[in-house]
Amino acid sequence: MRVRLAAMAAPRDSDDAELAALRAVLRDESLMAHVTANVDRWPPLTEEQRDTIASLWPPPSR
Repeated sequence: MRVRLAAMAAPRDSDDAELAALRAVLRDESLMAHVTANVDRWPPLTEEQRDTIASLWPPPSR
């Protein structure tokens, strides 16, 4: 994707919609990799912690 971004960036205006979308994808992937790397270092959740987190989400709508 980075190669694609570099190829797209050269001949286009900086506010090209496709270029902006590709930059957003790359930024999101980078942020997600950072979050995942940090979460993977956390200790396992306790049952109480799992229940607390689960209570924060509404039940799925059917």
